[in-house]
Amino acid sequence: MKPLKITLSFLVLILLGFTSCNDDFSVDLSNKPFVRMTKTSVSITAGEKYTIKASVDTLGSASKTFNWSILNPEIASIEPSGNQSAIITGLSEGSTVIKVESADGKLKYFSDLTVGEERIIKILAIGNSFSEDAIENYLYDLAQSAGYKVMIGNMYIGGQSLEGHWKNASENNSAYQLRLIGPDGVKNSFNDRNLMEVIAGENWDYISFQEVSQLSGIIDGYQEFLPQLMAYAANLTTNPEVKFIIHQTWAYAKDSNHFGFPTYDSNQMTMYNAIVDAVWKAKEMAGVDLVVPSGTAIQNGRTTYMGDKFTRDGYHLNLSMGRFTAASAWFESIFGNVLNNTFVPNMFSEYDALLAKTAASEAVKTPKSVTQLTDFKYPEPNEFVLTAPLFIDFGGVESPAPFNNFRHPNDQKVGGLTDMAGNNSNFAIEIAQSFTGTLSRGLQNVLGLPRSASEDMFFSDGKFVPQSGLTLSNLNRDQKYTLVFYGSINDNRTETEFHAVGQNEGIGYLDNDNNLGKLVVIENIQPAEDATISIRIKPGPNNEHWNLFFGVNAMMVLPEGTPVPVQPNSFELVRPVYIDFGLRLSTAPFYSIERPNNDPHFDLPDASGIKTGIALSFTAAFNGENQSGAFTNTLGLPGEVTVDAIWSDVANPRSGVTLYRLDPNKKYQFVFFGSRNGVTDNRETKYEAIGSNSGEALLNASNNNSKTVVVRGIQPTADGIVDIRVSAGPNNNNGSKFYYLNSLFIAPDGYNFAQ
Repeated sequence: MKPLKITLSFLVLILLGFTSCNDDFSVDLSNKPFVRMTKTSVSITAGEKYTIKASVDTLGSASKTFNWSILNPEIASIEPSGNQSAIITGLSEGSTVIKVESADGKLKYFSDLTVGEERIIKILAIGNSFSEDAIENYLYDLAQSAGYKVMIGNMYIGGQSLEGHWKNASENNSAYQLRLIGPDGVKNSFNDRNLMEVIAGENWDYISFQEVSQLSGIIDGYQEFLPQLMAYAANLTTNPEVKFIIHQTWAYAKDSNHFGFPTYDSNQMTMYNAIVDAVWKAKEMAGVDLVVPSGTAIQNGRTTYMGDKFTRDGYHLNLSMGRFTAASAWFESIFGNVLNNTFVPNMFSEYDALLAKTAASEAVKTPKSVTQLTDFKYPEPNEFVLTAPLFIDFGGVESPAPFNNFRHPNDQKVGGLTDMAGNNSNFAIEIAQSFTGTLSRGLQNVLGLPRSASEDMFFSDGKFVPQSGLTLSNLNRDQKYTLVFYGSINDNRTETEFHAVGQNEGIGYLDNDNNLGKLVVIENIQPAEDATISIRIKPGPNNEHWNLFFGVNAMMVLPEGTPVPVQPNSFELVRPVYIDFGLRLSTAPFYSIERPNNDPHFDLPDASGIKTGIALSFTAAFNGENQSGAFTNTLGLPGEVTVDAIWSDVANPRSGVTLYRLDPNKKYQFVFFGSRNGVTDNRETKYEAIGSNSGEALLNASNNNSKTVVVRGIQPTADGIVDIRVSAGPNNNNGSKFYYLNSLFIAPDGYNFAQ
């Protein structure tokens, strides 16, 4: 075409030149036509049809009749279809040439044609996150298992309505992310795509539309925008046999908090019936070829033991059964015979996979009403008797056996959990409510867990994800279980609540801050009738983190009555452990902790230098360190001990450390010293020691060089923990409520420091 442009430009210049001399001069270019095809090369597969068009560029009104041919007719056939177009049908693998020629032989054009051997079914959804739930997971696997090669595309904009899609189409907005699963199963994403280029750019067999969920049961949007979208796509598509689909989405969970639920009186069946009514009216009105009844499949599934557990947030499908059921509905609608499809996701039992496929099969048979799936009223019985602990590690850093690794919330579900003895329990754990993601901070522990279990976690930011959830499933309904949770993060004020719910329930709270060894233990939970225990995780009542951070690193599932498998510290403390806080380093027997940071301290030495196994971490933040205490004192302590301190004020109204690996069968006493020189107000500090029992003492740190206070008779918790909490005392009259901790002595109860 480039010679044409040069020639035409040249002629126009000549024309203009002559016109300046002679107004009567004219040039007639109407007899200079040029032909071309819409594609310079075409790739299809055997059995696939493709519409190709020819166009003629003229400066006049000349019209031509064209003949179409294929150089090698064994590779493909071609038939004219009117309006200067033709339909190519791939016959066998190979490469050849398409020829278009005017009947008078004056105009010719050639395009390359490649025909692949295997037919590829190409499916495009123009949708949102509900199409993501339905076709981006499992549909490819179902098709592959049945011997079909597929390409699956999703033109994705979150929360997009039919009206929004039409606006983007009519304005040619490049507003979409094309999420594409190729015939090889590889997933790719392409940003800033528009509908015109994607619809015309591939020979799609199926193109689907869906309304945004809150409007899916209201006919108005379908009436106004669906016919326009279909006409738009039909004009662009190259497949003469393309089929248009309405994706019938699902009703929300009964307890959904979606802002659109009140439109349907916040009633699931009201919403379901409205969606069915609107979708089928739209099908007839717009002449749509096919409805994929994902919503009916989900509603069928809700008649089983699964109940109303098909969503993860009240409206998006859960990552396992929900998504698999919708994908099965798509497979059944397009290919059929899903009940005989052999694909079972790795984390599924055969029973649950059959449940999802049956829900889909019945939905396609009876798409306008709910089918009661009575064969799945109860879960498949699991008679496995757990006799040994079962361990689960959350996060991307894998732990060795006996841990089961749940690497990422996107992994959806881990089945076939094995116990400590290596027995397959057939239990499963899955995401019930989404997490923000995973974190790995390299943290350690004193529980005997591998570091790989304590250094990473599933977490959520509670300001954006107010509650996350896990479900233990396929449990033995006749057994009771003890659930043990561990969480740790090098941060502040991150208390996490764990709520386990079966036929009975229990709640526990865990301070995750620099946690080396605290556990939440919820005992004797009996699974619900569906053989599940739900685990709801959210910020605890004392969570004051700026982003309401919460999370879980690891958990254990124990048989009823089994003690937590953590070996206690059997070291018998005979001599004190002396701890000096602050930058002035002290010599033995003092153990110096320079700053109140996130660093853990293991195996604290006693006065003789013997390692005790006792550990310490800062679990309630201090403001910082100062060197404003008394250097000289009447207690016989080194000046390096008494002159420096860690301190806080109203910014941290309660600070503290946690001691781990104390003997839970012994009692201890704790001696505190605090000092701040050169002040005249009362800076009383309260020291608390909290284990199985608790005690407190008050000390005015102002100009103190002679007094310590002692909290006696404290017995650690069953897991060997004592929390030391430091705060302003009731008589502290400083405007900022400054309080101090210069040193801490840990000794057996009754120990005489004068000896």
